Amino acid sequence: MKHITTAVIMAIMLASAGYALPLSGKVVDEDGRPIVRASVVTNLDGVGAATDNAGEFDLPPNDAITRITVSAVGYRSRQFPADELPSTIKLEPMFIRGEDILISAGRAEPGLSPVAFDNISEGEIERDYMVSELPLLLGATPNLYAFSYSGGGLGATEYRIRGFDSKRISVYIDGVPLNDPEDHTTYFVDIPDFAAEVNDVQVQRGVGMSMYGDASFGGSINIASAGLVRPRKVTVTSGYGGFFEDGKQIGDMRKQSVAYSSGLIDGRWLLSGRYSKQYSDGYREQSWFDGWAYSFSLSRIDPNMTTTLNIYGGPIKYHMAWYGIDRETMKTNRRANWSNYDNETDNFNQPHYQLHHRYRLSDNLSLKNTLYYIRGKGYYEQFKSNRKYSDYNIPLDAVADGSPRGDLVRQKWVTKHQYGWNPRLDWTHPNGKASFGGAFYYFESDHWGQVVWAEKLTSALDPRHKYYEYFGEKYFASVFAHEYYHLNDKLALMGDLQLKYLKYKFDQTRMGPFEGYKYNLDWLFLSPRIGLNYALKPETNAYTSFSVSSREPNDDNIYDADDPGKVPQIQPLHRVSSGDPTVENERVYDFELGLSHRETSYRLGLNFFWMQFNNENLFEGGFDSLGREITINIDRAVHAGFELTGSVKPVNRLTVDGNFALNFNRISEYDTTLSYTVDSIYIDPVTQETVVVESTESAVIDYDGKTPPLFPAYLGNLNVDYQHHWYRVTWRARMVGRQYVELFNDEELSIDPYFTSSVTASFIWQDFLETGRLTLSLNIDNLFDNEYEVSGYGGNWASREQGEPVRVNSWAEYFVGPERSFYGQLRLELF
Repeated sequence: MKHITTAVIMAIMLASAGYALPLSGKVVDEDGRPIVRASVVTNLDGVGAATDNAGEFDLPPNDAITRITVSAVGYRSRQFPADELPSTIKLEPMFIRGEDILISAGRAEPGLSPVAFDNISEGEIERDYMVSELPLLLGATPNLYAFSYSGGGLGATEYRIRGFDSKRISVYIDGVPLNDPEDHTTYFVDIPDFAAEVNDVQVQRGVGMSMYGDASFGGSINIASAGLVRPRKVTVTSGYGGFFEDGKQIGDMRKQSVAYSSGLIDGRWLLSGRYSKQYSDGYREQSWFDGWAYSFSLSRIDPNMTTTLNIYGGPIKYHMAWYGIDRETMKTNRRANWSNYDNETDNFNQPHYQLHHRYRLSDNLSLKNTLYYIRGKGYYEQFKSNRKYSDYNIPLDAVADGSPRGDLVRQKWVTKHQYGWNPRLDWTHPNGKASFGGAFYYFESDHWGQVVWAEKLTSALDPRHKYYEYFGEKYFASVFAHEYYHLNDKLALMGDLQLKYLKYKFDQTRMGPFEGYKYNLDWLFLSPRIGLNYALKPETNAYTSFSVSSREPNDDNIYDADDPGKVPQIQPLHRVSSGDPTVENERVYDFELGLSHRETSYRLGLNFFWMQFNNENLFEGGFDSLGREITINIDRAVHAGFELTGSVKPVNRLTVDGNFALNFNRISEYDTTLSYTVDSIYIDPVTQETVVVESTESAVIDYDGKTPPLFPAYLGNLNVDYQHHWYRVTWRARMVGRQYVELFNDEELSIDPYFTSSVTASFIWQDFLETGRLTLSLNIDNLFDNEYEVSGYGGNWASREQGEPVRVNSWAEYFVGPERSFYGQLRLELF
């Protein structure tokens, strides 16, 4: 009886204590392994814990604790009422960590996905990024070639994968498309300093998976922002660098930024923001960049859902360096820039708004929705000499002397709005994973040109005189199903099917020389993908895949609507039309075969690819008056090659990694007709004088077997990285093969292979003045001060001397690589 009474009294005391009971538990991953240093946060400020080496934690008794949030880097956070806290808490991976690589859910996974891909990890971004645009940060990934037109790291940059430009590379930021809906290009220049917000990047090569909307051609780049993994801290950064010519500094580069992240507040809220200012003189003359950037993120974690709002952007202005120079000019001034009008600038502002919501329906089922809005507005200004006034809707009675031609300054404006929704349902079943979803957006734009100055004009002309205007609307819908299915312990099947519909409405105002065309077009594409992955053993896997993808022409391929000499490529053509474009849709068949091996101290990967294109829209050579590439349809072309990747840790703290890609890019079927003039010479029978008669002839030029221009025959990268607890040194080297700049492959005009290298050193004070961590970094590019060309463009024309066969001639201009440059940075992190 005495023992029973004691037990009853203890039970009553425990019950009355309520939440004052000690709260403890264990945090594990999906496989039951303990998660070390997981954060356990309560609704009370300063009351929390971290898991030990066994994944266990204990919280002090406190009846005011009502809510507990458990989080860890790389895992989705979970929240529980205090009275429902389980003894074992299982966290779902948001990232899969392996070989210091972070792979976001819904992306390719090592040892599972039959996809050629590589990653830029969080640590590599922190090591490598200081100031340049994001494509240059990706330059060391396999078979990716990136360069800056200005040579200065800021301003317009270009990048290509397997020989395909950014129009055929799909880019997503947290699942939101970055490619412009009209010209398909990605403009990283419009999101300055965005790499500072990035947590990891995955670069897939070949036809990409359709998890977000568009299946790509050359590759896809999936960018994950820091999101819910930011710790509590304030970061202040300041950097300075310079460019050199013949050993003398000729310009500088600067950046200042401040960033804040709150960590978890009240166990459920996370707030972060960043402001930065960037400036660069550029390496080339008149190629400066001036811009500032902002970002804001607000997240809330609830027991079964997370919600995140992201806002980022920043206005930019830079002097254009879109045109190259010939080699004769290069001999006297390799930094020359033909765009030498003082205000020949691009001015743009494109804020992005994203709302992400994820709801956990069950342990195996989750629903994700993303809403986004992208707004763009800006213009670029150019000086044009001796132009026909009629092309700019300027009546001759507005010209003081009635001259039909004169110098002028024009601006080309655009405003654009894109509204999108990306839903996705993820299901983890006993045999694998399945995803079902879609991507939907509405896009509208308003384009107009205006003359802001012209010579010889009277006051009768409006100072913002419009000479063209047109409107575009696009409706995009895509649905997909994606499955990873384990057929057995060793063999896994990946299936991917996407149905895409696009409707395009165009409306041009009838104005001056512009007819005022209106037309409606639509496309429907089905893109399948299938792949197999076979685990030869736990650390070795082989894979193969076959994919099909299609792409509609971009808007300028159909109609260059701001050129009065062009007409829409539509048949039949009327001023109001609903015909079909004569520009063919591109279609690609992609075969991949790969092998990868992963050990604790090293990893190796080998991938073979064969990509058969029909109606490839190819760069012919040269640029139009707006700096846009001149393109043509190639009946058939092949892009093939192999990609080798590897990494090894020969000793502790030292990592050596590299990659090499050999490309076989060939035109299979294409010929064109080139016109030329011939001087015929004969003796007049009456006057006995020599007479020269000029006649025009034409010849069919066969380009079969030629190499498409503007991609290296091979690419190689080597990185040697040594990391100590208070310093880190990284040496990088890049080998770039020969590039042709025009279709006929004139060897003398091609870009020679080149080699360049850089070194970065960082010194870290972990407890700087007892306030935080201070990092001093210094980077030197083009360490050996080599002179080389990074890219170019060119074209062909035909000629024939009397009695001789037709000859194909070529011309070319080039973009130069910068000479040696440096950049140093101080970063203070206050925790």
